[in-house]
Amino acid sequence: MREFRQLETNVIHESSTNPRRSFSETGLDELTASVRRHGVLQPILVRPNGNGFVLIAGARRLRAAKLAGCESVPARVLDLDDAAADEATIIENLHREDIHPLDEGVSYQRLVSAGRTIEDIAAALGKSKGYVYQRISLTRLVPKVQDLLARDILPLIYALKIAVVPAEQQEEALTQCFRPLFRDEEARRDQLEPLAQLTAWIEKTVRLNPRSEDTQVLLPALAEQVESVEQERDASVIALSTLHFHTDKADPKPILAKSWKPAEGKDRCSHARPGVIVLGDGQGTFLQVCIAKKACEKHWGRPKPASSGPTPDQAEQAEARRQQEETWARQREEQERWRSELRPRAVRLIAERAAKLPWSPMLLRLLLEDIRPDELFLEVLGRPDRIAVKHYPRALAIALALRHSWQRHDLLTFSKRLGVKVTSKDLADTPAPPPADGEAPSAPARARKTPPRAER
Repeated sequence: MREFRQLETNVIHESSTNPRRSFSETGLDELTASVRRHGVLQPILVRPNGNGFVLIAGARRLRAAKLAGCESVPARVLDLDDAAADEATIIENLHREDIHPLDEGVSYQRLVSAGRTIEDIAAALGKSKGYVYQRISLTRLVPKVQDLLARDILPLIYALKIAVVPAEQQEEALTQCFRPLFRDEEARRDQLEPLAQLTAWIEKTVRLNPRSEDTQVLLPALAEQVESVEQERDASVIALSTLHFHTDKADPKPILAKSWKPAEGKDRCSHARPGVIVLGDGQGTFLQVCIAKKACEKHWGRPKPASSGPTPDQAEQAEARRQQEETWARQREEQERWRSELRPRAVRLIAERAAKLPWSPMLLRLLLEDIRPDELFLEVLGRPDRIAVKHYPRALAIALALRHSWQRHDLLTFSKRLGVKVTSKDLADTPAPPPADGEAPSAPARARKTPPRAER
């Protein structure tokens, strides 16, 4: 039964099998404005369902009519069963140019589940078999990848590459597509990486079957490369891996990178055998390799004789560690002796010798470079350029203890700047005098400030 009728909009229900899940708000607004002016010009397709009708095609027109306030729309009524109606809905919507690739893939998968072959679908829609298969592969993406694709954040070409990756590795593959620009999650914005980075990661990390339909359709370059290699090789070709570990429990496993070496050109040896890289970088490369570790001295060197003791290298490393530990112990011992014995002696010795030096402005400036003026016993004699130091040896000892006595080198350097000659020999030969006034020289008390005195 086929007939044209004017149907009320409230008795028409959208089909759950409609492949279109998203509609452009701008496009829907424009269509609504057109319906207000001219009405619905093209009939929608429906089929009877109980007391109402189920929409087969024309979801945008029906929504626009409802938004425009139309109480009825022109419709073409078709008497179809569920399977035929679903197929008609899908086919009609797939002819639209603005359908999202993910919705397209869901539609193709429904047709395949209903018994249609990929060849039939491609012929009915005027598409290639590869095009249909690519769209179907999008339905195998994990939800996170599908969401980014649906929101047009992830480009279609990237999604098709990820579709060949096993589901458990797809989120890891997704990390190869974006470069995080901000660490703050709230302000995070990602930049798309080059497609070559994702392709290289897949070839290096994911073990693909070059004969599978996924690889042949979605990665045709890799499939063609492997096919050309297979035409050259014979039954003795070795499966090789450029990785240093096995990624799964497949058997037989390819030979890992540490167990084979290239043997081509000048490096060719009598043990060379043909091999092909089936896993890792250079997947599909055909080359001659040597795997004779015990027999080939050219590639693997002479076998090392068995030894019960440590090798010369191990013995040398052990001796170097022992010497380093002795050096560290000696340095700790010297530092402890400096703190407990030599530092107090050096401070007092330099203070005594410096106290005998003739007074000069340069000597005062030297002291003021290293400590604050209020840490010295200063006395202003009327003008700022006339300054006298009271208790000069004591002030100098405080300055030394506060700023220069923690390291031997720093203290001796400062004594040289003062113009007094104190050497390591003096520290070793001169006994430490007893502390004055019961005060430890290594931690002198902070001097009290003497208020300035005006010149009389």
